[in-house]
This record gives sequence, structure tokens and C-alpha cells, in this order.
Amino acid sequence: MTAVPIAAKRLNIRQFDAVLFAVLAVVMLATRPHSLSDYIHLPETSLASFFVAGFYIRPRLAFLALFALGFAIDVVTIYVMGGSGFCFTIAYWMLLPAYGAMWLAGRYGAARLGMKPATLPALIAVLCGATFVSNLFSSGGFYAFSGYFPDASVSGFLPRIERYFPGTLAATLSWAGMAAIVHIAAERLTGRILPDSSR
Repeated sequence: MTAVPIAAKRLNIRQFDAVLFAVLAVVMLATRPHSLSDYIHLPETSLASFFVAGFYIRPRLAFLALFALGFAIDVVTIYVMGGSGFCFTIAYWMLLPAYGAMWLAGRYGAARLGMKPATLPALIAVLCGATFVSNLFSSGGFYAFSGYFPDASVSGFLPRIERYFPGTLAATLSWAGMAAIVHIAAERLTGRILPDSSR
């Protein structure tokens, strides 16, 4: 029996990237704070989306495109739909390093670990660490630069970690876990190897 070359079993990379980005865009639209999530009550998926994008999508432009999409959703929600602009301050730009941490963690996970049962614990550890760093940038940036906390201090910020990080971590792990389940199921059902950003 002739073995099927691995290259022949891989999905078309460009098509895969396009489909995955479209899925991430739809999920972000449905879960972004103050958007459709106000009506269907889904946990926010932005951090998981950037981790997944970093893990699978090779072109760096995808990071900027995903960030621009999130920015556009927020602008439309606030200025067109009349949503709350409480978080839309100069500190908003701290989301760039926050999402960048998730993107780079996804890149690292693809290059060093991959999606294998044996490496899943390490991949989860990378995801948890990146989520914590991302939370420091986003929540810490808002606390320090939004202008709402004139007496900002490290001791004043620590309770915010205790209050907000567990929920952020739970949502990120849940969405990333769903992505991992879909990955494993898709490979088993199709017999094809899903590409990641290390290809």
C-alpha cells in the first residue's frame, strides 16, 4: 500500500487561513463587549481569537486585520449604536500589546509544541501565562492610563486582578478549548493535517 505524502494530505493553506479568519471575525462580532453579546450573553473571545490566529495563521497582516476589526466594532457600537464608551480612552491602545501577547503565544505554541495530545498540558500553560500577561496590559493599562483612577498604585491594582482575571481566563480557556476540539475532530474526520503558523 502506497503511503499518501503528508503534503497531499494538508489542506490548502490560503483557503484555510481565509476560512479561519472569517470564523474568528464572526465570533468576535458575536462576542465583543457591548455588541451582540449584550443580547445573546456569550463570554468574550478576543484573547482566545488572537491566540488561535497566532497559532494557525502565518501572515502577520492577520494580526492587524483582526485588531482593526475589533476597533471598528467598538467604534460602530459606541458612535453609531449608542453603546457605552466608558472603556474607550487613551488606554484603549494598551490592547495592542495585550493582543500581541496572545498572538505571539499562539506563534510560540505552533512552532514549539503543536497540537498533539502529549503537548496539550504545555500548550495550556502557555495559554494561561499569555492570558495573565495580556490581562496586565489591558486591565493594568486601563487602570493606569484611563484617567478614572487618579491615585493609581500597585496595591490598588491587585484587587482588580483578583476580580477580573479569573473570568477572563475561564472565557479564554473555554474558547481555545473549543478550537482544540474542532482541530482534533477535523483531522480525524478528514484524515488531513491542519496547517499552523509554523508551516
